[in-house]
Amino acid sequence: MKIDKRQSYHLEPPQGLMNDPNGLVWFRGRYYVFFQWNRFKKDHSHKEWGFFTSKDLVNWEFHGGALQPGEPFDQSGVHSGSALVIDGQLCVFYTGSDKSSGHRRSSQCLAVSSDGQHFRKKGIIMETPPGFTEHFRDPKVFQASENRYFMVVGAQRKNGKGAVALCRSEDGIHWRYSHMLAAAEDYEMVECPDLFCLDGQDILLYCLQKRDNAHDQVVSAHSFYRMTSFDPETGTIPDKDLGQGCQMFDSGFDFFAPQTFEAPDGRRILFAWMSRMDDDQERVFAEEEPGIHCLTLPRELAVRNGRLCQQPVRELSRMLGEEIRIICDGQGQYTAEADTRTCRLLFRAADCPPGLHFELGEASLHWDGEQFVFVRQNWAGSEEIRTCSPGRLDSIEIWSDVSSLEIFINGGEETMSARVFPQTKGLSIRITGAPERTELTVRRIMASRIFHTSLTGYGICNTLSYPICRPSETAKNKNIKLGG
Repeated sequence: MKIDKRQSYHLEPPQGLMNDPNGLVWFRGRYYVFFQWNRFKKDHSHKEWGFFTSKDLVNWEFHGGALQPGEPFDQSGVHSGSALVIDGQLCVFYTGSDKSSGHRRSSQCLAVSSDGQHFRKKGIIMETPPGFTEHFRDPKVFQASENRYFMVVGAQRKNGKGAVALCRSEDGIHWRYSHMLAAAEDYEMVECPDLFCLDGQDILLYCLQKRDNAHDQVVSAHSFYRMTSFDPETGTIPDKDLGQGCQMFDSGFDFFAPQTFEAPDGRRILFAWMSRMDDDQERVFAEEEPGIHCLTLPRELAVRNGRLCQQPVRELSRMLGEEIRIICDGQGQYTAEADTRTCRLLFRAADCPPGLHFELGEASLHWDGEQFVFVRQNWAGSEEIRTCSPGRLDSIEIWSDVSSLEIFINGGEETMSARVFPQTKGLSIRITGAPERTELTVRRIMASRIFHTSLTGYGICNTLSYPICRPSETAKNKNIKLGG
């Protein structure tokens, strides 16, 4: 029996390959989530920006493509970046890739939109500065004050080691390289940086990448964050070694390229790409599916007890439906049978003792008093294990979708995200070793509504009639204007 892997309430396009979230922003009464997309195949051979919008973070509209490659400076791919509203216009900053000469050339580029639907490319706003290789990408732009804008860019130095570069602007449109903000002495590349202030604390997000520079190949990569102190006057932080003093952002199997933005009510919200699959797993996943990969749930961030905590945004509680019946044997064992995989489990107990165990179909969780152990069968048929050490265990919140689990421990002080290979259409839950005073609820999740606009020609090899960007203007950094 074929089990559909397509998610019920996570964002994913109708076909092709999705990766990094890009350009997260609130604009003209809607949330925008752009993402890296190959609409034609389930691999990384083509890169454009697709996008979703929503008024409430629950119901979403998929609009197709926003930016496609095609100009000399981005003909090999429209790669990751960010968005910012400047003078009432939606400005998106991205890395344009050109490999036409046989060598990589990266440029930081700008496109603008007045309606959030049609985008006009304005051209290159920054070439790769001296001292860096052409692995210079993923611009994240933020405004520190009036007439003071910053851009952090993931980079690799000429010595083959990673870094985060800092760029400045007075208007958000015309940019200059300032200096190297921080370096990674034990890693060959830094990707997807993000810098923001939350609850009075400056936080730097970044992905550290081990690379085989000789063959230009990725060996491994993971997402980290660091509490820091950013001085907007000097554009500096005191702790410049990115490999030291950092904390893993998510301890699960599938989490990468997180990006944040500020909601209109001031909350800091994050999306990430829910995949770290290797080539073999991607091949197995994609064999019978029209598309591959999805984004995480939108997560609210908060600083608590010196940690960056993540929880599902509060709007998602509107998706919670009826409770699923739980049977308790009075000796610490709970069981529940659901005819759906889309449910939320909430477990609370005062400082759980060792021996607490969760069985969740194709995955299991175990608390041994020191470590929280997460076991799953991956897409290639092998068992994999991830651990984290929260110090105590008071609560576990699990959001299950058709082919994923997102686990929030102790109010999001630790998170573990994973795609799982569904073997059944329902979910069997068994908990053993629970303490006497345990609160446990399991509720159905009603699927979010994702509307598709202009979707014709679903053939994977056909060009789809999604709205796309208008042709770029010939624009140099010195004379770029937002209008027109």
